Amino acid sequence: MAADSDPDAGRGGRELLRSLVRSQRRRLTAAVLLAIAAVACQLVPYLMAYRVAVELVTEVTPDGNALVWYALVALVAIAGGTALMGAALAISHVCAYWLLYRLRRRIAERLAALPLGEVTRRGSGGIGKLAMEDVERIEVFVAHMLPDAVAALTVVAATTVWLFVIDWRLALAAVAVVPLAMLAMRHATRGSGAWVAQWHGAGMAMNQAVTEFLHGIKAVKVFNRQTDTVARATDAVRRYVDAETRWGTAFLPGGAAYFTVMAANVVVVVPVGLWLYRDGAVDLPTLLLFLLLALGYTAPLTKLTGYSSQLRQVRFGTDEIAVLLDTPALPDTGRRVPLGPASVELDDVAFGYDPDRRVLDGVTIRAEAGRVTAIVGPSGSGKTTVARLVSRFFDVSAGAVRVGGVDVREMSVDQLMDTVAVVFQDPFLFHDTVRANLTLGRPDLDDEAVHRAARAARCHDFILALPQGYDTVVGERGATLSGGERQRISIARALLKDAPVVVLDEATASTDPENEVSIQQAVANLAAGRTLLVIAHRLTTVRDADRIVVMTDGRVVESGRHDDLLRSDGTYAGLWADATTSAHWSLGATGERSGAST
Repeated sequence: MAADSDPDAGRGGRELLRSLVRSQRRRLTAAVLLAIAAVACQLVPYLMAYRVAVELVTEVTPDGNALVWYALVALVAIAGGTALMGAALAISHVCAYWLLYRLRRRIAERLAALPLGEVTRRGSGGIGKLAMEDVERIEVFVAHMLPDAVAALTVVAATTVWLFVIDWRLALAAVAVVPLAMLAMRHATRGSGAWVAQWHGAGMAMNQAVTEFLHGIKAVKVFNRQTDTVARATDAVRRYVDAETRWGTAFLPGGAAYFTVMAANVVVVVPVGLWLYRDGAVDLPTLLLFLLLALGYTAPLTKLTGYSSQLRQVRFGTDEIAVLLDTPALPDTGRRVPLGPASVELDDVAFGYDPDRRVLDGVTIRAEAGRVTAIVGPSGSGKTTVARLVSRFFDVSAGAVRVGGVDVREMSVDQLMDTVAVVFQDPFLFHDTVRANLTLGRPDLDDEAVHRAARAARCHDFILALPQGYDTVVGERGATLSGGERQRISIARALLKDAPVVVLDEATASTDPENEVSIQQAVANLAAGRTLLVIAHRLTTVRDADRIVVMTDGRVVESGRHDDLLRSDGTYAGLWADATTSAHWSLGATGERSGAST
């Protein structure tokens, strides 16, 4: 299937918000109408208070029944307004949570379609903030801001018209503070875009630092680096707090002036009203009505202003989400093409994670179908990059990678994933049962097939020894298992996938000798009838490979069988000498290093 093109790609955060709202316009329209009715109900108590004032002022003997009736109407309006607002919020929350689900699913689908390099560049902390915090703010916008803001604007507009109809002079007094307050708010929000950008960037950096610290907590404790790593995480948190504090400090003078002026409209209405009343221009009930409404007139506007700050955060977050959704997916033809024998070939490949720095340059490697091909070399030579290119985590800058004689870019991504299985150096296990992790690629397999693969991968016995056997939950990232156990489960998973090509990325690089033997036996079973491309760290594990490719500085410098490469006395011979010498190193009683001659 061809990579999906997101419907909101290229439209920016503002258009993304609009498209989300449009998708739920019927429900949101109902929520807004209910919210308008609810806010209108909130004005009824003011009107009833006005009627009470009229009754008390104009009547020598106030009508008790009328006063009770006004009180009941006010009570019903308050209860009705509460019920209507509750219904409005219930509907808007249903819309919001549906949109959050839809948007998070869209983000997940886009991440799955992106090249791995783009995902790793953003980091788990940045992506986590995007998918959790930034998406969550849309809930505030849809569930609260949208119905509240529309309702508040509608009621303020209606109230303003009403006031001007009653008495334009007192109406001018009531609204006189609004322009002044808006000027103060304009001053307060000057440069807010830059402040939000700094705050958002600091938040992403903080998430990344804290996530990295938590993921690496074991290594931190083992190597006693708590001070350094905690300092880095603390520094990121401090930068976030500083960014938020600077933003708040910049807002404070103008913001304080705004809220003070908005709350002071009664200071204008009272003297103007008393002056007009003294001259007989307005009667006492009208004056009382304006005094009552002046107390509540600016409250909706103040609420709207509070939302405007949150809206900037929402907009910035949706801009980032839109950028992610607009990031080009890994090109996918969507076509399943006929494949030849399961060979793997890199043809004059060049590649760099950074466009200005090549990691591979002119690399040509051929792994014959049904054979074991090992790639060895010093650290940084490009071995793991080769594995990533075969799995098409990235596309080459030049040349071609072929599987089964077909360029990996010409077959569908699904077909490539069906053809190639990868066993990583640090295998990832989900927080799920052993069975679920084993059958990740083929969840329909029965227990017999699962157990058979587990035996071949030398993990059946230790799985049975777990508290619930195959139904044991392995913890986050497989934390309850050892590294060797996780590796063997990963090999069993590759066996169950039954792909004709298997890429093994330094599977024994960091395991103990006992686990290494079990893993080697599991790898031997995995290689049977398959094309195996092994990225090797320990040369002793690949000495029997059908072909060994030696890489240095992103280039192939030698290839051949183990004995032939030793006789050529080149790079491989030097690596082998170093490996066999280090294998005989030991510690004497005094702690000095001694070596056996080789």
